[in-house]
Amino acid sequence: MLENYSKIRESLLELPAKVASATESEESRRALSAIAKRLAENEFCLVVAGQFKRGKSTFINAFLGDDLLPTAIIPVTSIITEIRYGESLRINVIFNDGSEKEISGEDLVYYVTEKNNPKNAKDVKIVVIFHPSSYLKNNIRLIDTPGVASIHSHNTDVTYSYLPNADAAIFLVSVDPPITDAEYHFLNDLKGFATKLFFIQNKIDTVSAADRNESLEFTREVINKQAGLENTIVYPLSAKKALEGKLGQNRGLFEESGLADFESMLESFLIEEKGQVLLASAANKIRNIVAQESFSARLMQKSLGEPLKDFEEKIKHFTDAEVDISQERRDSHHLVRAETGSMASEILIPDLEALKAEKSAALVKAIGQYYESIRPIGNRELVKKMNHFVHEQIHDTFDEFQSHEEGILRSRLETILERLIARTNQMIKNIINLSVDIFEIDLQPFAIEESLAKESGFRFKIDEDVKVSLEFITESATLMLPKPLAHKIILKNARERMREMVERHCGRLRQDFMVRIDKTVSDFEKQLDGIVEASLAGIRGALNAAQNAKKEGEHGVSKNEAGLNNRLDIFESVVRELDSLEEGNMLSQQMGASHE
Repeated sequence: MLENYSKIRESLLELPAKVASATESEESRRALSAIAKRLAENEFCLVVAGQFKRGKSTFINAFLGDDLLPTAIIPVTSIITEIRYGESLRINVIFNDGSEKEISGEDLVYYVTEKNNPKNAKDVKIVVIFHPSSYLKNNIRLIDTPGVASIHSHNTDVTYSYLPNADAAIFLVSVDPPITDAEYHFLNDLKGFATKLFFIQNKIDTVSAADRNESLEFTREVINKQAGLENTIVYPLSAKKALEGKLGQNRGLFEESGLADFESMLESFLIEEKGQVLLASAANKIRNIVAQESFSARLMQKSLGEPLKDFEEKIKHFTDAEVDISQERRDSHHLVRAETGSMASEILIPDLEALKAEKSAALVKAIGQYYESIRPIGNRELVKKMNHFVHEQIHDTFDEFQSHEEGILRSRLETILERLIARTNQMIKNIINLSVDIFEIDLQPFAIEESLAKESGFRFKIDEDVKVSLEFITESATLMLPKPLAHKIILKNARERMREMVERHCGRLRQDFMVRIDKTVSDFEKQLDGIVEASLAGIRGALNAAQNAKKEGEHGVSKNEAGLNNRLDIFESVVRELDSLEEGNMLSQQMGASHE
């Protein structure tokens, strides 16, 4: 198997330079150079991803057997952390201006956590850790990513920006709550990037065996159904126990954690299959670049054969048609904006009003009942407990509402954007038909749906931690009053605070959802416009080049035709080599491999 892998890798290594020699696109050359670098260095990128507070950093610590990455009860990781093999521990902070700084393990917390580096105020690009774990040998990179869907929306953006680098991913969910709506939408995005997926359900030590099994089965069913996967294996795990077991050299605790089974599977994968995934990923990227470059070359080749006068008339026809396409794009955007604008009045506002009407009275009643259960305590302790109760009730109420409302709004938004995709697809078809009619060349359409699944960022970044300052003001003098009178004032303040927080969060959620809907639509429109523009720009570039060649006369046409024939021959030979590599070997097997 290793011999076969080496032969295929060497064959693939020749292709990026071969394609680069035949392309005039600087962007394609950069992408090909990156592919060649990954193949030459035999790097494999294994990303650990998931929603915030699912225990990703603790899992990595357990995996390495080292209490290395910072963990806490609040969302922690805010910077991509890349862990590579090294003979000894060494940590480099790389900044966006290109400078680097070596730090100690104790100082890591000051660069990668939201608390100590809020919104990446220190302008860190990435942190690279060299660690002597045997799992990291053979150029394996283990990546800790910020959790998605936390209150810190920029962390979600950081994670999504890194996903194109993933060759495989370990996707973590927790046992309580089991996989959420936000998580499986993130999973659908993730599977568009990673060729191989592994699933872990963490925190199994926090529930009973019966609840754990029920949650595990639920998670497996959701992944299979919602993410379109089959025969998914979800590994139950307590990362906390696994880390404690490794650090304390407690074999029993480690075995109980469940990490041993996952490590055994992953070790086999890294030894036997890791290279297959890397090769499959490289082959896919090379094939996509070749397809794009062939399109431009074929169009220019066809155009060179046209008489100059006829060709210029066709260019004018194409230019005139572009005006109609631009207007169609604007009309499409107006329709989408009108439809998404109605989501607030038809769905969100009525749902928030219903929530307010239902929960305000219920929560005020609940705080009275809670007070009765703790009333014997002193004034200061009462303030502390009532404040905590308000926080917990508000958090739980709006956390549940957000999750439910997100599903409703997402479903409506998906329907709207599906229509936008359909209209854009039709525009692409119109461009193709236009090219066929004018230039008599059959152009291939762009795979819009696939591009969106991989790159759109179509997701809600839900603030699951809705905590704000919940301290209700209690005068010092109140605390000095006799208990019956002080309790009465404290209870009154708590009830008022509860009503105020319900009102505040309803307004906040309305604004949050509408801002995110608007951003999602804007991102979609920009991406789809980019796809349409790429179609048009590819045609324009080829036509302009052909027109300039024609103006040079027969010599210019002949010279360009020879160059185009040579380019197309190279592209076709690369495709044949890729086809040959994928026939009956591990590259094709990996292409069709199911996810673990």
